[in-house]
Amino acid sequence: MTAAGPDTRCQLPSSLWEPTSGCNTRDPASASTSRTGVLDTYSMKDLLDFANVPGLGTVIRVDPRRIDVALLEPAFGTRVTMDDLVALPIGDAFLIGLVEVVLERTVRAATEQPPRHDASADVIVRIMPIGTLYPSRDGSAPSFQRGATPRPRLGDACYLLDGERLRAFMSVAAGGVSQEKQLVLGRYLAEHGAAAIADGNRMFQRHVALLGSTGAGKSWAVALMLERASRLGHANLVVFDLHGEYAALTKTVAGTRPVARALRIAGPADHATEGDDLLYLPYWLLKPDELMALILDPTGPYVADQILRVSEHMQTLKGAFLTSADREESVPTFTAESPIPYPLEHLIDRLRHDNVEKIPRHPANILDPGPFFGRLTGLLARIEARRRDPRYGFIFKPPEHALSYDWLAETATQLVAGNQSDGGIKVIDLSEVPSTVLPLVIGVLGRLVYDVHFWMQPEARSPLCLVCDEAHLYLPAKETLSPLEQVALDAFEAIAKEGRKYGIALLVVSQRPTDLSSTVLSQCNNFIVMRLTNEHDRGMVERLLPETLTGIAGLLPTLGVGEAVVIGDAVPLPTPIKFDTPNAVPTSVTQDYWTLWSEHETHESDVSAGVEALRNQRHRRALQ
Repeated sequence: MTAAGPDTRCQLPSSLWEPTSGCNTRDPASASTSRTGVLDTYSMKDLLDFANVPGLGTVIRVDPRRIDVALLEPAFGTRVTMDDLVALPIGDAFLIGLVEVVLERTVRAATEQPPRHDASADVIVRIMPIGTLYPSRDGSAPSFQRGATPRPRLGDACYLLDGERLRAFMSVAAGGVSQEKQLVLGRYLAEHGAAAIADGNRMFQRHVALLGSTGAGKSWAVALMLERASRLGHANLVVFDLHGEYAALTKTVAGTRPVARALRIAGPADHATEGDDLLYLPYWLLKPDELMALILDPTGPYVADQILRVSEHMQTLKGAFLTSADREESVPTFTAESPIPYPLEHLIDRLRHDNVEKIPRHPANILDPGPFFGRLTGLLARIEARRRDPRYGFIFKPPEHALSYDWLAETATQLVAGNQSDGGIKVIDLSEVPSTVLPLVIGVLGRLVYDVHFWMQPEARSPLCLVCDEAHLYLPAKETLSPLEQVALDAFEAIAKEGRKYGIALLVVSQRPTDLSSTVLSQCNNFIVMRLTNEHDRGMVERLLPETLTGIAGLLPTLGVGEAVVIGDAVPLPTPIKFDTPNAVPTSVTQDYWTLWSEHETHESDVSAGVEALRNQRHRRALQ
């Protein structure tokens, strides 16, 4: 039972954790650390020298994905458990693995309680290889690399990483990320003293998926990452906040400046008013298919005629606006999809004319119905219904300035600019948007950001991340989508596939991975997976993971609140971590029902205020 390099035979000590004499010539507690927290070369070599350290067991099976180790003594099975880390010396390197299963292969009577642990019992530890720890060379620090290229042989030794050795290894793993790239997420569960550090560049370069059941701590994780990002000089993130739960991040907490700038889609009570925090999506900003998805009856008999006529009139009216605004240089290249203002009344007037137009037939001068006669009646009625509905005022009744040529550049700057003084992190409150048009609104916002970035000069772009909270609500995995749902899905699937080329990342947050677009999920390269209890959701996550890491899915139902497994090239270790608590806590915190039922009284005045907010279609917080 030997391996290349130093003697790695397993010793049989009196205690698994007590090294035999002469194991370490230095006190581990006195080991010096560098400025980055990585132990120096001498102490690192000392702490991971297993020549005289008791072994856990020996390798009895090796396959492409797993390694089985037989414990030297069955009693050792009570000392090792899931999520523990082990090291297998291979030459001068160490294969690092995560304990996945501890099982006893023995036959005993069903009535035997508790089970006997004796020499006849065979305790097996199943290990998932996760990476390789290489020693220092030429004065460099030790390094840890994901992947398990070296493989052990049958009979090779296996050692438990614990105590100072575990802390030393964690320091090396974290030290692989330079100081300016570090995104500190929390602490490793295996060693609470070791910071769980991700590479901030790699985390966002190829999209992130944050998945977990309700109450698992997703909002806290998002708030923490936003908080960490806000410390950078030019952080640039846009958060789609469906329920107003991230409002706390836009307020001063304990004397510190807000993490993010508050924006919100104008509600019914904001009719045609302007404000630094209000966002409008005027009708002219919508492409013809997006506008038609909002006003068209897809089951009507004249759908094709209606789409054709609206598109033709939109292009004509946009051209007329460019001419009146002295923007003749844009006339040869604009299309009906170009974001150019035009008066909605003019579009309606033209459609009404088409709907009643009659064409004289010569020489008898008989009037025949025009090509669109009577075919636009339903469309006109739906446009008027939308215009009268105050919930859609942010589209059909924007303030006068939103009809100017310069409005789009000003609004795009609000969304795209990454200047911290102006609020580089933007939280957009969508809680007052009707649920029926929520996919359209988020899709148009995402498309606008993507289009602006696409056409900007590459050197002028500030990388931007779109945080899609509750993404399954507007990026669904349905086979049949409504036209409104298709708007959002088309926009974000394009961003998922092409956005990284233009400096746009996605942070997709969802409690139901199975209900989320597989196209979007498959483009994510980093996964933060919190507790998932649904079997189908765990199966979806398992299919997305590299084959060597599929065993991690078994950990997901056991994770506590705020705990997660982070998987991807942004983190060195796919092991459970505990997220730090953000300073500004989102309002999605799980309610303490039993306690509140004991202590909290509901007042009639609060109910009345809620009724008035319902009638006015405006949250009380908007008035404060």
